[in-house]
Amino acid sequence: MNEETAGGKIKWSRQEEVALTWVHPGQEFSHRLITKKLHGSSISFHITTYMPHFDTMVEGDGVHEVILYCLHGWSKQIVEETGEEHIFKPGDAMYLPVNYRYRHIIGEAGLVIAVCANPSKEAGDM
Repeated sequence: MNEETAGGKIKWSRQEEVALTWVHPGQEFSHRLITKKLHGSSISFHITTYMPHFDTMVEGDGVHEVILYCLHGWSKQIVEETGEEHIFKPGDAMYLPVNYRYRHIIGEAGLVIAVCANPSKEAGDM
């Protein structure tokens, strides 16, 4: 394996060792735990935290495929195009293609999710 890939060496990361990225100041922040720049990984892995009762529209950027996994709390997701609603709760996973749009309403307990993005997002990327 060449030195450009993460496959050449096992690496670890902790939340408190990486920069906190505010996606929406005071409402949503993310720790980018595994990234291309930090670990050579083609994908990135984040833990994202939302404050209670945050209500926002979420849109794909046309570049990143994303997988969400609910760890704590819950939210209501409403797909704008179809009106489809889903309560996102612990144990749920969600795949997002590069283009999407949905309303995201965070419940009273807030929300903590694990996020995987391809290609890798870096600290500071929204």
